[in-house]
Amino acid sequence: MQSPEALSAALAMLHDPRLARVVRARPLPKGITFLLEAAAGEAEALAGAAAVTGRSEATLKNAAGFFIEQVLLSPGADSYRILGADRETSEGELRRHMALLMRWVHPDLVANGAAGQSFDRSVYASRVAQAWQRIKSPERRAAYEASQAAAGGQRPADRSSGQRRRNLKSARPSQLKIYRLPGEGIWNRLLVLLAGWR
Repeated sequence: MQSPEALSAALAMLHDPRLARVVRARPLPKGITFLLEAAAGEAEALAGAAAVTGRSEATLKNAAGFFIEQVLLSPGADSYRILGADRETSEGELRRHMALLMRWVHPDLVANGAAGQSFDRSVYASRVAQAWQRIKSPERRAAYEASQAAAGGQRPADRSSGQRRRNLKSARPSQLKIYRLPGEGIWNRLLVLLAGWR
């Protein structure tokens, strides 16, 4: 079973969208591949996520999609973040994430799997494809990282820890219901802290 931390964050964000600002400012939680598999409608991932969370597959797909839109595809996200990765992510995992995201944005999947959804997610396809083109090989990754360093590109997650603490304090919602999942990962602890649960 893959880590459910990303799904836990996604469910919390679906319940209280104000958390998106907090999650955007943090490094990505563990379990992004699992979240992307659920968003893309992979039956095994959805069944596993439903068993762990007790939530319906439709709710899990909505939460995963909301996470993708608000965190991975947020304005200013770099190519790694768009693909749900970081600089240490392997080329194989990057390829897997790109494929899952392209399946998630595919118009046929949206039409068949999201009853009542009127938003066309295929508008994100070009951002995903461009991110993949920038970092799909070791040479391109090196060139991309060099251009980011030269431009002084600093993702929100790269800020000093003091700046993150100030952001977390200012973004703390007054009340929040957290869906507790098994595990003691940093995301579960962060969400518990934000909600004031003990």
